[in-house]
Order: sequence, then structure tokens, then C-alpha cells
Amino acid sequence: MKKTIPITRPTLEPYAKYDAMFRRIIESGMLTNSSLVKEFERQTAEYLGVKHCVAVSTCTAGLMLVLKGLGLKGEVIIPSFTFTATGHPVMWNGLTPVFADIKPDTFEIDPDSVERLITKNTCAILATHVFGVPCEAPALQALAKKHKLKLIFDAAHAFGSSRGGIQAGNFGDAEVFSCSPTKVLTTAEGGIVATNNDRLAEFCRRGRNYGDDGTFDEAFAGLSARMSEFHAAIGLRSMKRLSANLKSRRSRAEYFKKKLLRVESRLQFQTIPADVETTYKDLSLFVDEKTLGYTRDELHEYFKINNISTRKYFHPPLHHHAAYRSYGRPVPVTELVSSSVLSLPLYSSMPMKDIDHVVKVFSAFIHDRKKT
Repeated sequence: MKKTIPITRPTLEPYAKYDAMFRRIIESGMLTNSSLVKEFERQTAEYLGVKHCVAVSTCTAGLMLVLKGLGLKGEVIIPSFTFTATGHPVMWNGLTPVFADIKPDTFEIDPDSVERLITKNTCAILATHVFGVPCEAPALQALAKKHKLKLIFDAAHAFGSSRGGIQAGNFGDAEVFSCSPTKVLTTAEGGIVATNNDRLAEFCRRGRNYGDDGTFDEAFAGLSARMSEFHAAIGLRSMKRLSANLKSRRSRAEYFKKKLLRVESRLQFQTIPADVETTYKDLSLFVDEKTLGYTRDELHEYFKINNISTRKYFHPPLHHHAAYRSYGRPVPVTELVSSSVLSLPLYSSMPMKDIDHVVKVFSAFIHDRKKT
């Protein structure tokens, strides 16, 4: 196969599906934070079952506003096995990141590690729903309550996920979703702050517009983090297809796993707990060199030369990035997982023949290894 199989593709509809809304936006002259944004907020709040959804320009901006709105000071416990957008809002708010370790099977932040790190300086826990698998929210909520901490979730990967029958979006003080092109729910670029906290929701609404409530008398230094009407239009179309896209993505992930395990029964995937519904934002292998006899990097390179895009996600872990090295501490499970995980191509509209081709290339990799 000469064409490159991408790691992901945005799930969009034909342009004609967007034309009427785009025309309406242009003709109205209201390009930002108007009726379509409000409707998108209404629909997402109804879907999640929360009081408030506040649409913002990015998940990162949403996290920045949430941390600011909660009035935090001191240390925030976060995972290192996460995207930089988890750590940056902590730093931008003048807070100190403290890195907790993760679970070796689900790759989620480990509540036991979190508890060991809580001190008098700790003000919050910021956990990440990795690859769409919600964290052990009940355990984290118990810790937050016990120690009087705020609890926030970077839910970038998790719109449509649930744990114990509870939709992601309902845990902690707030959860912030991403609607970037790689997500099942996409607005092209954008984010959603989900919360049941009236005061925090109002802070984020003002905060996305410089801190201005319309009077041009800013109560605080906010951001320019509004969602445009064009992005909301894409999001509203994405909401119509959300259930079908989730079903398609999940079925492809399960098909993919079964086919790969027929080739190599010792393969390990991210564990999906029995009470979890995941978005499968990423389908990730854990390549155990001791068991399999080859490394994650060797498999990554083999896929690369065969025009298959895979991703070492998240590698390096956050505490190895230049901006965070001074905050590093021992997180051995994070180090192991980060050096062993490989995310495979997956998206809702991925042709089944492309999945079969990836499996065929993987089979060739195993065959070549046996010859050497």
C-alpha cells in the first residue's frame, strides 16, 4: 500500500451539510459567541446531564479559566503521562505542578500515588482521562473531600465516555473537554467546560471574553477564548452524528484488537475497566520488550517505513519536557508506560480494509522478527 494510513482523521460530513449554517452566520454578521454557540452549549449540557457547558476556544483555555476561577494557590497534583495542555494551565496560573504516578494497566493517575503527595500546600488534583478511559473518579473524589481539595479533570479525550454509568463531565468541580480535529465530538478547534458550579460557570463565561460581562468594566484579567459560530456549527453537526460515530469507533477498536491478538496473543492493550465506556480516542498497545522480544520503537519504525502512522503517546512524559524538568520526581510506572506505549491509527470512518492492512503489516513484522 503506497498511501499513508494516518493516525487519525476528523469525522466530518459533506460540505453541503454545513452550507446553510455557514450562510446564516455570514448573513447575520454575528461571527462569534452567538446563537449557534448557545445552542451547542445547550445540547452538550443536555447530553452530559450537567447544569452548565461553557464553550471556549480550546480545552487549554478552558483549564486555564477553571483553575483561575477556583482561586487556587499552591500545589496541584497532576499526572506526567499526559499532554502538555494539562500542565500548562497550572504553570500559567502561577501554581506548582506535582507529578503523581499512574496505574500500569489503565494508564490513569494512581489515587494511592496522589494521596502520598498531598501536603499542606496542595490545593487541587488535576487528573486526565487518558485515551478516553475515565479516571478512578470516586477514589479521587473521596481524596478531594477528605483533604478539602478542588478536583478538576482534563477530559480532552472523553466526551462520550462514562464510568459506573456516569457520563464524564459529572465528576469533580469541573471537567474540560477538547473538540479538536482528533476528537469524536469536534468543532474543528474548541473546548467545553462542564460544571454544576454556577459561580464557576459564570466566571468562565466572563473569562472567555476578557473578563467582560458586556459592560466593558472587566472584573478580572480574562482571556480571549470565545468559540466562533463557525466552530459551533461544525460542533452541532458533530453532535447529530455523535452516537453513530462512537459506535463506529468502538466497533473498529474491538475488531482491531481481535485481529491483532490472532497474530500475537501476548499483546497488551490499555485495560478498559468493566464499568467503563471509552471513546477510544486512541487505541494503544503496551509493547513489553521482555515478553515480546522487541521494543515499541522498533515496531513504530516498521510501521513508519510501511506508510502507517503511529504515535508514541505520551512520550516523553511531561516531567521530561524542558518547562517541567525542575519539578521532576520518581514516577517509575510513568517511565515504563511512556517508553512502551504505541497508539495505532483509529477513527470513526476508518475503512476496515485499512485496519486489515495494519494487521497484515504487523504480521509481517512478527514474521521478519522470527527469521532473525
